[in-house]
Amino acid sequence: MLNKLAFALSLIIMAIFPIFANAEKAEYSATQAHAAITSETEWLNTSRAITAEDLAGRIILVDFWTFCCINCIHVIPDLQALEKEFGADLTVIGVHSAKFANEKDKENIRSAVLRYGIEHAVVNDADFKIWKQFAVRSWPTLILIGADGKIKQTYSGEGNKEEIRDDIKSLLREAHNKEPLPIELEKDKEPETLLSFPGKMEFGSYQGEAAIFIANSAKNQIIIANSDGKIINTLQGDFNNPQGLLYNKNSLYVADTGNHKLKRIDLNSGEISTLAGTGERGGYHQPGGIEASKVALASPWDLALYPDENHITIANAGSHQLWTYNLTSERLDILAGNGRESIDDGEYPYNSLSQPSGLSVADDKLYFVDSETSSLRVLQDGRVKTLIGTGLFDFGYNEGGYGKGLLQHPLGVEVVGNTVFIADSYNHSIRKYNLETKKLQNFLGDGKRGVLNEPNDIKFHNGKLYILDTNNNRIMLNDGVELDEFFLREKLMEQKPMISENLPNLVDSKPITINNMPKIVISLPENWKINELAPSFLNIYKDNKLVESLPYEMLKDLNTVTKELENGEYLMQGTIYYCADEVNAICLLASVNKKLKVEAKSESGEIKLLFPKDLR
Repeated sequence: MLNKLAFALSLIIMAIFPIFANAEKAEYSATQAHAAITSETEWLNTSRAITAEDLAGRIILVDFWTFCCINCIHVIPDLQALEKEFGADLTVIGVHSAKFANEKDKENIRSAVLRYGIEHAVVNDADFKIWKQFAVRSWPTLILIGADGKIKQTYSGEGNKEEIRDDIKSLLREAHNKEPLPIELEKDKEPETLLSFPGKMEFGSYQGEAAIFIANSAKNQIIIANSDGKIINTLQGDFNNPQGLLYNKNSLYVADTGNHKLKRIDLNSGEISTLAGTGERGGYHQPGGIEASKVALASPWDLALYPDENHITIANAGSHQLWTYNLTSERLDILAGNGRESIDDGEYPYNSLSQPSGLSVADDKLYFVDSETSSLRVLQDGRVKTLIGTGLFDFGYNEGGYGKGLLQHPLGVEVVGNTVFIADSYNHSIRKYNLETKKLQNFLGDGKRGVLNEPNDIKFHNGKLYILDTNNNRIMLNDGVELDEFFLREKLMEQKPMISENLPNLVDSKPITINNMPKIVISLPENWKINELAPSFLNIYKDNKLVESLPYEMLKDLNTVTKELENGEYLMQGTIYYCADEVNAICLLASVNKKLKVEAKSESGEIKLLFPKDLR
């Protein structure tokens, strides 16, 4: 009996084995869907362009997104959760089909990939080539493709994670390709920086001295520095992409955007508490006048004390609304925005907003920027009025009044007297709106990435404008005449004796042979200088040990002489910060990583370092 059973079992195993063997050796064919996804060639997070053959046989979730879109941002954590759950069984491909002109640029998409921690392959669909082949109609849209290369399901909007999960599970029974794609993460190509896509800032007091508070958004922390830029403290409190900050009576209120909460930091004790939000992402139609802890917020982006000292207005970007939190009753109510993404003026519930992202209070009025309609608006006595901007797809870089002046996805606003300064993010500029002439004017920048790179916030403090130059990971200062960088000195001024693996904007890596006492000559563009406020340096190493460090004081005259060097192999590394010597100057930074061979008999006694104006 046992022999018969064993024989029968062996027959079953022999019958099943070829199925598994064939599954392992399966050859997958690319389909029209795979060809469509790979019909564009600019890829991010990969070592090369992905081909249709790379995608054949995979279970693929295609995410059509654009980085301005709050709903698209809401989908990113869902994608990350699905990627973690299904591992090699699921391939996620991001197709970036830009709404705004600024979003068509690969480098700007790259910044968004870094900012939001995206680790799957992303293709730049700047001309909607892939979008059209899949007949996509809105952002975000997700499309599930089976191992056979056929579309299984299409999902519109956010909030579809559970349905997508179930649909993926139903496809796992099919044999499918699990081979890894040629992933090469953008984050692994970037040097570590102190600031990482900072979102908002605020001024106040901390431990008895004037302080600047910075939402270091991509690192999920709040940095506190004094007026000289010295870092006093860094607060970690389970934040997720924090944005808007509000200082009031030794408390710092935080728009904890990714956690969909309003939080309070007691600056005396350091205690962090949640005032509003459940942690779940809220929808468009929330009842007003209810307990704040029971209301699901949706990506709160900025905060302001309005309409009085007892209320905090929240720019609830994800639901296209302004909410108000009562500090006494601890209840929330709707201030403006019926939840429809549009640009209707008037009283609530007839007014509509589109991703409010920046707030500023002046003369009992709340000025705000609606990023998706590229508009500047004002709320007074319960009524919304639009000052600049006409619609969801009306954007650009133009001066003038209503109907003529154009912005592009502004994120920050600050009222100073009769002037409204605007962080016109996707125009890489600071604009100003004159409340008397009702005209929009240019102030800093020219509409292109250069002087600034997607500034997210602007504040006026002690006679100067502080600009959060987000994609450049820095803070800039403007006193009405010059543009300088505000350095966070404690971290940035520390020169590490260790050899650096990553140096920003490498411009010189050619090895040279020199004598024992070489002269270093720094060549800058005509009428440029080394920035005296920045931590420029050159270090010389031998056998991985620092033998000489040349700080700004030794480099400022653009030539210096090293101490006598012994014969042998050396490495020179350093970073130079340099600016045009003019009003509102452009500033750049570039680095060298240069092998030096020292020979006493060498006729060459000069190390020439060229730092160009164009770093592309």
